[in-house]
Amino acid sequence: MDLKKWRKWLVASILISMGSLAIIFAFSSTKKAIPLILSIPLWFFLIIILVHFLHWLFWAVRIKIMAHALGENISIIWAFRIVMVNLFMASVTPSSIGGEPSRIYMLSQGNLSSGDATALTLSERLLDFIFFAVSLPLFILLLGISINLEDIAMELLVAIGLFLLGGLALIYIIYNASKIKRKIKKLEKLLKFFIKGEDRRERLIHKAEKEFDTFVKSVVMIFKRKKVHFIAAMSATAIMWFADFTIPSLILLAMGYPPFWLLSITFQMIILLITIIPISPGGSGLAEFSAYFLYSQKLQPDITGALVILWRVLTFYLNLFGGMIYTVHYISKGK
Repeated sequence: MDLKKWRKWLVASILISMGSLAIIFAFSSTKKAIPLILSIPLWFFLIIILVHFLHWLFWAVRIKIMAHALGENISIIWAFRIVMVNLFMASVTPSSIGGEPSRIYMLSQGNLSSGDATALTLSERLLDFIFFAVSLPLFILLLGISINLEDIAMELLVAIGLFLLGGLALIYIIYNASKIKRKIKKLEKLLKFFIKGEDRRERLIHKAEKEFDTFVKSVVMIFKRKKVHFIAAMSATAIMWFADFTIPSLILLAMGYPPFWLLSITFQMIILLITIIPISPGGSGLAEFSAYFLYSQKLQPDITGALVILWRVLTFYLNLFGGMIYTVHYISKGK
């Protein structure tokens, strides 16, 4: 893993995000926004950071639970490192879910095979898919939300389409494993153009088939045979997301304004879905403007500006720089 090749994406991510926040701040009434931010007690910031830490921690717990379901006992410290490196990679690659390759790579550095590591990582996304597919419609139904989504309708539709496509594609692969495996065998004809040695091609196809079998068996193990682990992992998924989704409401409380917990959680789900679109590194720009558009329908402009700035600093920038520390440490160990 080479940090230098991600440098331009890191710079782009920060510049896009800071530029978006600067525009939002310029359109907000700065007379009230700055005093609001400066009036927040330090202990309240520490509480918010602690809540965000719970998001990291329960993500690590989820990885540990799912690895245990596959018969592998990894430490919570190692799982936490995987989460932090993942967060950095997701912050500097297009889309907010760009950290999967780093998770697969780090998981496969232990006793997990590539197939197991891939199954665990994609199963995490399937858990997220289940969580959002159930929670978002339920929250909208309970709240009876009557907000204007016209300005972000296109982005939201694209994001939902990508989200559903990814989840359904994974389900299709699992339930049609034999068909997919037959197609893997047919890849040998295509490989003739790139790999001349027949023995080498056969070894590569055999390895791909073996890892695919492992991948399918591992996903089935997590979702069908290890029901206790599945319930525990699903619970960790709910806790990690709800913890992070409460941060805007905590910021409102810190600024002396009443929070709107359920509505804000719904907004956060919508924003997270939109940042799936692979347009900018870490969803920068998409997240800031989507948040401003949604929250400005319920709050005054100056309050919204202060809220969006603090929310992004206490989540995205904390992920970015916290993750960078772990990534640099990981690379320094020669990984």
